[in-house]
Amino acid sequence: MESHFALIRICIALCVVGLCTSTHAEGATTNKPARVSVSGFGLFANREMVRLFKNFTGAEKLPTTLDRTFVEDAALVLFARAKSQGYLEANLQAHFKMADGSPRQFIWTSALTAELPQDFAAREVRFRLQRGVRFRYDTLKFEGIHALPEREARGYFVGEATLLVIRANRVFSPELLKKSLASLKEAYLRRGYREVVVEATEVQRYESSGAVTVTVRVVEGLPSVMRSVTVETQEDGPPLVTNRWTMHPNKAYCDSCEQDLKRELQEAQFAAGHPDATVKFTSVKRDVGATNIQVDLIARVRTGPSVRIGAIHYKGNHETRPSVIESRLELQEGEPLNRKDVEKSRQRLARVGMFDSVGLHYEPVDEATRNVIFDLKEGKEMSLALLAGYGSYELLRGGLEFEHRNVWGLAHDVRLRGIQSFKASSGELQYTIPEILGENLNLFLKGSGLIRDEKTFTREEVGGSIGLQKRFTEIHTELSVHYDYEFLRALDLDNTSTNYLGVQDARAATFNIELNHDRRDHPLLPTKGFKVFTKIEIGSAALGGNVDYQRFIVSASYHFNLTGGRLIHLGATHGVSFTLGGQPEELPFNKRFFPGGENSIRGYQEGEASPLDAEGKQLGAETYTVGNFEFEQLLTHSWSLVTFFDATAFAQNRSDYPGNESLFSAGGGIRWRSPIGPVRLEYGHNLNPRAHDPSGTIHFSIGFPF
Repeated sequence: MESHFALIRICIALCVVGLCTSTHAEGATTNKPARVSVSGFGLFANREMVRLFKNFTGAEKLPTTLDRTFVEDAALVLFARAKSQGYLEANLQAHFKMADGSPRQFIWTSALTAELPQDFAAREVRFRLQRGVRFRYDTLKFEGIHALPEREARGYFVGEATLLVIRANRVFSPELLKKSLASLKEAYLRRGYREVVVEATEVQRYESSGAVTVTVRVVEGLPSVMRSVTVETQEDGPPLVTNRWTMHPNKAYCDSCEQDLKRELQEAQFAAGHPDATVKFTSVKRDVGATNIQVDLIARVRTGPSVRIGAIHYKGNHETRPSVIESRLELQEGEPLNRKDVEKSRQRLARVGMFDSVGLHYEPVDEATRNVIFDLKEGKEMSLALLAGYGSYELLRGGLEFEHRNVWGLAHDVRLRGIQSFKASSGELQYTIPEILGENLNLFLKGSGLIRDEKTFTREEVGGSIGLQKRFTEIHTELSVHYDYEFLRALDLDNTSTNYLGVQDARAATFNIELNHDRRDHPLLPTKGFKVFTKIEIGSAALGGNVDYQRFIVSASYHFNLTGGRLIHLGATHGVSFTLGGQPEELPFNKRFFPGGENSIRGYQEGEASPLDAEGKQLGAETYTVGNFEFEQLLTHSWSLVTFFDATAFAQNRSDYPGNESLFSAGGGIRWRSPIGPVRLEYGHNLNPRAHDPSGTIHFSIGFPF
């Protein structure tokens, strides 16, 4: 058994060494690029600007010589970025080392003054922005707003409200003002105010301080409502046939509403093989009332000719096999040309994951036939990513992730990951065959290994998995069904004072079902929405293992945006283990629950909030429930304060379900949404600590979990 876990560390080391060697070899180049540096925007923004310059050549690297076009384009981008941050009077210094080795220097006050001679050629440049004063909204007044809350209107100009009013959140520039006025007007148009007028009647800038006073005047007018829509469909060719029916949307009359109705009518014609169907709206009656304007419309639909699919072509697949592409095309030659079905095939090709873009156009053969042509642009097959972070328990952690997205030209995906921290070593290899049996249905095979030092024991796990994963995009749900085979070991438990620990060295063969429904606005930093996750795990000797057990986990989170930069996050997790069909002592110790940590009960370190023996060693729980309440107040767009309350109830034995012991923690902290991921500093105080529990715990972490 020891050989299994010794191999884990060897594989991880080989993974890291091999990937580093690959990176070194890939990074070798014969043409040394020019050197470009930027200062004045901040550490991370400076680096971002240099990365942006690499896109000028289309090869994601800097040219070997900096010519006139490159420098003038770079100056244009730098001035645009400065203005977008409120620095309207910035100067840009450019220090060059020319191709002949001589130095040159320029100082520009705007992108228009950044002119260079035609034969300009340099090997190095240092751009330095002298920012000057930052202009920001000091006073923002609104006149004539009634249909919208003023808070919403203000948000189009100064962004989301935060507790601290700082200049970075209230940036002003003439371009940003125009965009804000247009956004406010669009908000009115979506509500049916088709005659609204939005304008800035006063803009006063104070050059010395950067303060700007703006007055926005709104003339709303009356909202328009679609009272009725009469649809006339005219088919081409004699005799002309006109079908009439009347629709009653009973909603605001706006351009976007009209476009939605137009799309609905066109798609009905596309399905019938009329790809050139057009829809034209005409207002036939308009009644002005005291509170709104009621409009009657006619939608005239011209179907256009009936068209069938001729040949189906694709080009640009240099590495991807034709069979991969053809399996994604749900089209047949000679069938009616349904543009919606063709677009669906284009999206299936895009989901292959190998193409940077999938274009589509039609080639007429005759009046009744058109060829369908897909233009494919293959992306980079292989990528290597560096993983790094810090956590209170595992401390510094880092690793490498290698991915090949087009194995054997079949669009199969291979992902290899190795991670090392002060507490754990882990490795994972996953092979995925996309859409093997249908749309969004993937087959995956996975192998993984883990060695982790828990608080009072050592966890060793190695195993493999095979299963199917189905994404239901319409309902934001993912279903996974898989078979797992694992070797599970829990070491250093000999001194734990209990007569019941479960199996410390087990072979678990399990059938698993996972369901994930996610409606959050962001998977890692949500501000609204909810998520529900459920997992059912059934282990049986009949499946090839030596233990019989069942495990059920359900978790949910809900996020509220209270406006004003105030957020509420709620979470709950419940887990329970059984041994139906087996003996109580057959539950593997590794399958017990160990709550506690920065994402659980924050008064404790990882696993500390679980049942303990008389000496304070972890016993693990067979059933547990965790609840989290958190209030977050945004100080700025990047910084926030949090207060929280965490609670857990658990039991060492499931006979005491749902729990015979409970723990509570409360605390607070500060967070920074940094360019490299969230930085968290939090303290959780234990309200009812046990004999061996800490009074509280400080948690500090950097980066997203991986």
